[in-house]
Amino acid sequence: MDSKGQSSVFLLCMLIGFCGGIIYEVFVFFRLIFGCEKGKRKTLGIILDGFFGLVFAVWGIFNAYFFCFPEFRLYMCLGWVLGGIIYLKTLRRIVAFLEKVCYNVAVKVAKKAKMRKKLFKKERKLT
Repeated sequence: MDSKGQSSVFLLCMLIGFCGGIIYEVFVFFRLIFGCEKGKRKTLGIILDGFFGLVFAVWGIFNAYFFCFPEFRLYMCLGWVLGGIIYLKTLRRIVAFLEKVCYNVAVKVAKKAKMRKKLFKKERKLT
């Protein structure tokens, strides 16, 4: 394969790694739901990370077959890793910021609803 073909394969591998970062967000969501953060349920977190590794391996092999890569080369793995790092340094920060904003809004709405419920109960007792 000529160098032009190898560079296009490398760029495709970077894109595959970037999409793998997006897939990882699903596993991060499950880690949050099951409480695998802050030292709780570490084994479940390890299992989810292992499962992500398997899913990402299948994702990489599927894309290698779909895009008809000629054979496995080391720069393909480097492209996958580099794409994942680019995702973590760019889009992940934006997603984390939006998650934090949505969480804060949800907490404020829940507090207001709780306060309204208390006020409603007090009014019912007074009348």
